[in-house]
Amino acid sequence: MSQLEKLMRPHMAKIATYHGVDPSAELARKAGIEPEDVIRLNANENPYGPLDAIAESLTNLELHLYPDTQQRKLRAALSEYTGQPFERIIAGAGGDEIIDLLMRLFVDPDQKVIDCEPTFGMYAFSARQADAKIVSVDRTETFDIDIPAMSKEIDDTARIVFLASPNNPTGNLLTESNARALLDTGIVVCVDETYYEFSGSTLCPLLEEYENLVILRSFSKWAGIAGLRVGYAIASENLIQHLLDIKQPYNINIAGEAAVLAALEHKDELLGRAKSLVSERQRLEQELDELEGVSYYPSMGNFLLVKFDRRTAEEAYVGLAQHGIFVRRFSQPVLHNALRISAGTPEQTVRVIDALRSVV
Repeated sequence: MSQLEKLMRPHMAKIATYHGVDPSAELARKAGIEPEDVIRLNANENPYGPLDAIAESLTNLELHLYPDTQQRKLRAALSEYTGQPFERIIAGAGGDEIIDLLMRLFVDPDQKVIDCEPTFGMYAFSARQADAKIVSVDRTETFDIDIPAMSKEIDDTARIVFLASPNNPTGNLLTESNARALLDTGIVVCVDETYYEFSGSTLCPLLEEYENLVILRSFSKWAGIAGLRVGYAIASENLIQHLLDIKQPYNINIAGEAAVLAALEHKDELLGRAKSLVSERQRLEQELDELEGVSYYPSMGNFLLVKFDRRTAEEAYVGLAQHGIFVRRFSQPVLHNALRISAGTPEQTVRVIDALRSVV
């Protein structure tokens, strides 16, 4: 250990990091193909890209001025979009910042943060950053949450439960009854609805009853602006005010704000694209139904968790990459033979289906 590392906080110096997806140029280099031949179906991004109106909103911005620390325009627009009061909303630099803020607000070292694997890896990563005790409760065979098992972990040291709905990567929803069971314990329950625009299902109505509920959403997937990193949370006015108090003052930059405002002005067109991606996911499901050696788990998102019966997930990943198609692979043992495939354009779906026929 170097002298510099001795000065570091021990849990940060040895942290297990979160690995995101590589840029297209790097994927192409590893696969020995040209970058323009890469089909990115590994991050649930919107393959249609941003609307022209969104791109145009990024011109002639007052880049020399700081953004509004209170996010007034942004929160007002989000209030209109969600039907929730202005005071119940905060925007973050992606949903990831909201997760981090919740850790900062509620979690001391060695206190419990609970998630349910397999799920989005940022919950555990942020917990490790906070030097918390991450407790990952296994899901059932159908990837539903196990309430009895979770209840055993909720004690005086437990602070937050993170649950994605639809869950990434399995695609299933959190039921209202299971949400209520956890909320009734008094622990903070963060329901990550990043894929709400694809599922159409929300637990927002429960905000009227529970001060300990947080709903997390994002513009990265449905709105096609993942590169600008804007997400938001809906919660009780009390909780939102505390998050506003501790966030970085200028956490949403001018470009991110402009893009979100433009996206909300053109939400109908963007929601139409989201509907198209759901249709492409369903089309992929239909094709897989006819293909031997492969199956999938029901999904309410813009992605599908595909199980391979005659190939390992690594073999399938390599085979798809040879066709220029990059999907998401996982290290968890429960997903050893599964890959997550994002919904793409109709043309991309054709290529995926052809490649899968070759691979399996």
